[in-house]
Amino acid sequence: MALLALTGCSSGGPTRQQKPSGPPLVIPKPSAAPTGRPRPVGAGTVCGRVTTVTGAPARVVVVRGRTTCAEALRVFRKYSDPATPAEGTAGLAVIDRWTCESRLKVSTCTLRATTIQARS
Repeated sequence: MALLALTGCSSGGPTRQQKPSGPPLVIPKPSAAPTGRPRPVGAGTVCGRVTTVTGAPARVVVVRGRTTCAEALRVFRKYSDPATPAEGTAGLAVIDRWTCESRLKVSTCTLRATTIQARS
């Protein structure tokens, strides 16, 4: 009897589905380098922005040599991490073989013949 009462509450008709408004959402796939790895960039390339340990935004620039922007940004994010130990007033630290230091509003990291900077 209880089943009949519940069945009686149903509208009995087919349910309507709402159609999405506007064109369908298309998410493009990022294009990869032919080798599947990031490409090295040269001097003068601005790779992006990081937040320094003081909380200030800084532009990451390749100053000399070649490296990937992904590597430059990774090094400065790690260098700017408060958990990264730095020594002296210049904030000397070694980040994955990159030697980094800070002077005023510029942090510089070098690895062999490549120099990258984060400029506030």
